[in-house]
Amino acid sequence: MTKETQKNPLEPQLMDQEETLEVQPEEVNEVDENSATNASTTVDDRSLVEDNVEDDSFKLVEEEEEAEYEDDYYAVKAQDHQRIESLIEQAENELADLKLRKSIMEADFSGLLNHYRHLILTEQEISVIAKKTLLEYYAYEFLKPLKVIHLTATDNYDTWKTKHFNVRFRLTETKELEFSFKLNPVNSSYQSNYLPLLTINSNSQSVVVNDEQILHLISQWHADNIFSVNQLSLFNYDVNLILAHLKELDFTVSPSLIDNTQTLAVDMETDFPVAAEVLDQIFIITMENHSYDFITENKGEILVLLDKNQRLTIHLYTESTLLTIDSDQWKRSLLDFFTSYPFLVPLVVQGEE
Repeated sequence: MTKETQKNPLEPQLMDQEETLEVQPEEVNEVDENSATNASTTVDDRSLVEDNVEDDSFKLVEEEEEAEYEDDYYAVKAQDHQRIESLIEQAENELADLKLRKSIMEADFSGLLNHYRHLILTEQEISVIAKKTLLEYYAYEFLKPLKVIHLTATDNYDTWKTKHFNVRFRLTETKELEFSFKLNPVNSSYQSNYLPLLTINSNSQSVVVNDEQILHLISQWHADNIFSVNQLSLFNYDVNLILAHLKELDFTVSPSLIDNTQTLAVDMETDFPVAAEVLDQIFIITMENHSYDFITENKGEILVLLDKNQRLTIHLYTESTLLTIDSDQWKRSLLDFFTSYPFLVPLVVQGEE
């Protein structure tokens, strides 16, 4: 056996030792690596916990901000919704008002009467424009006969003018229509006023004439010389056109002193006695006219006979006077009667001779 081929008896041990030495570093490394890994894991876990805490806090703040944002959004949305509903309601009311005004404009007299009863008499809530429109159109229907004397609108919805006078209406507290008339004075130094003459009740379809205004006209004509006889005659005729028209509309017109379609049979009592000078003047005129007569047969009573079998009886009292007028078959108004016999006016107008 040669030297080269001779085996060393220690070689297996040496080899085992080398293997052992070689394995040990690997184990150490594994421990180190595991230790590093564990350390790293611990650090990472702490970071995750901290990160989770930070994330949760951020999420809470974020959720609060989002909730606050959503609350503001829905509040604005609710306000917008309420505003839209208000606009819709307003538009619906405006549309209903327009339809009502259109219905009023298209209505005939019967329709206007129904509107008046439903809206005015029951005090329904309607717009100012609709109410004015209804009152204007309704009132005009009563004045239509005055178109023959150029009935014309003015700047005021409640006033019209004609060739002979102005006429104005108003709604009374009892929901009636009152018509007032204003004649133009012949004397420019005087100012005439509106005289409330006709009151129309649409519920009962009745008309009342204020007879006191007739006497007021007679006084202004005879005592103050504000109007002429011709003016009063034309006014009497025109008002009777209206009264006839009201009857055609199925309104009941109460007996009045301006109605010239009926015979005149009326008793009138004044609140003052007749002066002796007035009676003397009447006596003189009747004696000068062959168609008249002055009779004093009964004490405290004077009978004045006029033409066409008409008569006036004067009942004399201490504090007042009672006049009985009888036009026989002659159809005439009180206005027509006194303008035809002006010498009798001092019997009803105090202070005139």
